[in-house]
Amino acid sequence: MEATWRALVPESEFVQRVDLTPDRCVVDEQTFFIRGHIEIPIHDYSEPLSFSVWSSLGKQSYLHVCERWKSPDRASDPPYFGWLSSPIAVYPSTIHLKLSVQSRPPGLTPLFTVELTDHPLALDQRNGISTERWHELAHQLLHA
Repeated sequence: MEATWRALVPESEFVQRVDLTPDRCVVDEQTFFIRGHIEIPIHDYSEPLSFSVWSSLGKQSYLHVCERWKSPDRASDPPYFGWLSSPIAVYPSTIHLKLSVQSRPPGLTPLFTVELTDHPLALDQRNGISTERWHELAHQLLHA
């Protein structure tokens, strides 16, 4: 999933305005994003369906994440508040869904939990999906 900077900055201004790594993005030194995974449990299957997406974070949260990025105990940090900043094609608009952003041990991408609402993504994350639904979503993603 590509960083959300493209919605904020013209391509021609990227070098001057965007600091991008595979896991973090800062636009104009004032808008902060982190990449993480939204995992959807699949009933009767050991591995979840995982979406790699971006969340915005407040400046203090972002600076704390960066400060703790390589800390072996970062998974024990309390979750951060974020806003989902990536579309997920198989769900209705996912931009600006509220998230809990939980750090995991170094080498693992942070885990995003969607605030429980009646949004289909939140419901799927909370309740899990059938293997039939998983195949349907995979088919939609492959043919989008």
